Amino acid sequence: MKLQSKWAAFLVVALLTMIEGFSLSNPTIGAQADSNQKPASFTVAPELPADNVKRTNYFDFKVTPGQKRVLVLTVTNNANRTNTFDITPRIAATNTNGILDYGTNNTNAALPAQLKQIISPNKTKTVKVLGKHTVKVAYNFTAPAKPFKGLMLGGFTVAEHHVSRSSSKKATGVVAHVQYVIGLEFYNQAQRTQSAPTVKFYRAGYRLAQARPTLTLGMSNQTPELVGQGKLHATLTNDKQEKIMHFNKEQMTFAPQSQFKLNMDLQNKQLAAGRYTLAGTLTAKGGYSWNFQKTFTVTNAQVRDVKKNAANFGPRKTWKDYLMYIIVGLAILVLLYEFYKWLKKRRQAKKSA
Repeated sequence: MKLQSKWAAFLVVALLTMIEGFSLSNPTIGAQADSNQKPASFTVAPELPADNVKRTNYFDFKVTPGQKRVLVLTVTNNANRTNTFDITPRIAATNTNGILDYGTNNTNAALPAQLKQIISPNKTKTVKVLGKHTVKVAYNFTAPAKPFKGLMLGGFTVAEHHVSRSSSKKATGVVAHVQYVIGLEFYNQAQRTQSAPTVKFYRAGYRLAQARPTLTLGMSNQTPELVGQGKLHATLTNDKQEKIMHFNKEQMTFAPQSQFKLNMDLQNKQLAAGRYTLAGTLTAKGGYSWNFQKTFTVTNAQVRDVKKNAANFGPRKTWKDYLMYIIVGLAILVLLYEFYKWLKKRRQAKKSA
């Protein structure tokens, strides 16, 4: 009876220690999640010109070569305190997921004009707004000097100003920052004749993207229009014609005259050195279709780099996890030792009987 009580006490202590360690290594993020659900501390709206296309809430108008006008944004600070905001104009690009992106400026030489020729100022403008106040921010707009086909697409990104990102490293959990994009679309002909789009494919490759093994496929939309509803299906094979992986990407939209590298996640599968072929089909709105086949080589240096720097996306072990393993191991050893002593005493009792 004494021995059983001893075991029970030990197990209770060990169990409580394990539960405490588990709770420490798995903190709740409910408070952080709730904080991200708060309404935005500011709003942005464009002052649409009289000739703007009706039923749109962004800049959308016809221009003549060299035409000048002023574009105005209204920024409202809903907070009680003074806030500072960054406003950045850009020409729309296509990101590595094959999606229209206003966060990166498109500098393709095939564009009718570059950002600095269209918008002034063309750099990020920092604006301070008093609490519960609204300010108007003006930009000078100049249409491309020569007539152009299709459209040009850009936008103004507005976000809260953050002086330094280094301080955010001390924070834990996910921190969301609200930002707005006010679109800018302009063209020489309101009624445009949609010609067949031209999409080109360049070299494929192997690299890390966001610490994950990734295939890349160079692509470009050489059309002065959006290419939308893109669907890509591709298969990766090795030099023995063995299928390594199949890829499906949908709902892609390519900005006009944009060149980019499309990322395709290998789902943490790392490739060995050798030759590979990526082949497939891209379809887009309007019934358009393109086939591609790109052969590339994965070098030993690339294999070593990916293996060395790829992140482990499984659950990361902390010192608390290892401490729990030690406690469990010690508990098992103590139980085995106590059982051994009990068994030894019982045998001795049988012999003396």
